[in-house]
Amino acid sequence: MTSALHTRAEQLGVQVGYHDVTGTLHVAEDAPLEQVVAILEADRATVAATRRVAAAMHFATAGPIAVEARVSEASLTIEGRPHDLSVRHGNDHDSIDLPGDLPLGCHLVEFVSDAGPGETVLVVAPSAMPRDDRFAGSGSLFAPTYALWEHDRPLPSFAHLHDLARLAHGNGIDVVSTLPLYATFLDDPFDPSPYSPVSRLHWNEVYLDDTGLPPAPVPPMGDIIDWRILAERRRRQLVDAVGRLTPARRDELTAFATAHPDIGAYARFRAGRDANGDLTVEQSHVLAQFLAHRELAAITDDPNASALALDLPVGSHPAGYEAWADPSMFAPRVDVGAPPDSFFADGQNWGFPPPLPAAMHASGHRLWRRLIERVGTFADILRIDHAMAVHRLWWVPDGFSATQGGYVRYPRDEILAVIAASAAAAGVTIVGEDLGTVPTEVSEAFDRWGVLGMYEEQFHLDDDPLPHIPARTVAGIRTHDMEPIAELVATADTADYRRRLGEAHACHIDDRWDDVVEQMLIRLTWSDAYQVTADLDDLIGERRPHNLPGRVEPGLWSRRLDHPTSETLTDPDVRRRLALLARRHDRGDIDTGDIGDDGERSDDDTARSST
Repeated sequence: MTSALHTRAEQLGVQVGYHDVTGTLHVAEDAPLEQVVAILEADRATVAATRRVAAAMHFATAGPIAVEARVSEASLTIEGRPHDLSVRHGNDHDSIDLPGDLPLGCHLVEFVSDAGPGETVLVVAPSAMPRDDRFAGSGSLFAPTYALWEHDRPLPSFAHLHDLARLAHGNGIDVVSTLPLYATFLDDPFDPSPYSPVSRLHWNEVYLDDTGLPPAPVPPMGDIIDWRILAERRRRQLVDAVGRLTPARRDELTAFATAHPDIGAYARFRAGRDANGDLTVEQSHVLAQFLAHRELAAITDDPNASALALDLPVGSHPAGYEAWADPSMFAPRVDVGAPPDSFFADGQNWGFPPPLPAAMHASGHRLWRRLIERVGTFADILRIDHAMAVHRLWWVPDGFSATQGGYVRYPRDEILAVIAASAAAAGVTIVGEDLGTVPTEVSEAFDRWGVLGMYEEQFHLDDDPLPHIPARTVAGIRTHDMEPIAELVATADTADYRRRLGEAHACHIDDRWDDVVEQMLIRLTWSDAYQVTADLDDLIGERRPHNLPGRVEPGLWSRRLDHPTSETLTDPDVRRRLALLARRHDRGDIDTGDIGDDGERSDDDTARSST
């Protein structure tokens, strides 16, 4: 049974065994493997039951589109406008000819034949993953949007993100990055994690600016955000706002919902979960997305604001919109997770359903296209979390532990082509989160496509000598899942790392967080990395984490800055550290000695970081 099961599993794209970080081979158990095989068999059978006379996807480099039917007319839609295509009739199939000047992107080809109407997603992909030259050699500042506030505006909002972008721009920082801004469940179920969103197509209404809504009492704000209270308050404001809509604003909302059909569906989904979910509640969710689009666009359109880098989670909440709106795209009775490793001996179950390989292909990878199109409306850079998902995901069937899961492969080059085409059309630079152990196939695919990866200095504190920082990366001190540098320096022995870094910079580095952070920044900024990013927490000496992976504790994903955003970014010490990031474009100004309050070096030491 095992031999036949393994053979069939491999035919369906299941990796029946894997090697862990120690090189030990783990082979999938029969019982969970049988369940995964049954799901994948059903996925293929469902797709095969729908007769197609043309491929679900067609790459422009392959030439004309073959249709196994008699085609009477065909058209290509580009940016919402249809264009007629010529058809050549053949003995065994017809061919739809394609124009030679196709714009990059994923376009819909529709046709009418004697077998009925049909369509194909035409993929016009660039030769490499899009990368904006404007940000080559740039500096980026990271901060969670919920952490930002001012004395007169204490609630988290897109407006504070806009303020941060303007302040960063004024300090010479090219890009501001933040955690995912998508809607989350803040009632029942309650899950404030930005990496478990209700939807990766729709924005979090709690971040709407208060000034555009009916007035409401502002709750006391401490160090930690009470998401439930803010969510309840925002819901009341939005429902109240619907009752005050002018005829002109109602017309705007109608036009907005018509232009974005998924938003109307999302509003119905959210209203359907609400005990009081009437038409007013439904309209309040449309209004929330309308306002979110307007407020995010204000950042994007501001010439005096830094560009935005946003984050795309690997999945969404199992009770969320995506599985509700398109259930045929997701595997039933199985969750995505990760196998055991040195951090999680029992593996991980992340709780959301994986996409079905055959169904996703048959849709022309519709969800990937929509996700990138939506975020590309406002972001110049998109970081794809757990980018190895384009290659494989760890499936954990119901009734089994995460240790009993198995890897299911996906058509990585096909997905990467769709991502590249969609990103090129949206004008967004793609960064793939590729930290940790990366399969050779993924590294080779990312090399072929020129995908920007990530480098985090904190992963390499024990490396001797200091490692080279790859050019094709966004390089930082750490990720949001790692402990702040101030905490690390206070609790861990960094003497060897400080010695190696000091030797490279020809200076002595004291056992102080600020000295370590500044020398880390100098090393990063003098590297060849495409972009260097710094967490605002590391620039101010914060010791509390944003998140502790695998743990649910008060304060995670909800901690505010100790001081208002404007005060934080005008602090002389913070400005001095920001100057290191800002001067990547003119590295001759950066030395490794002490930095004066104006951002200039105060001594004649001209040693350079070795990278």
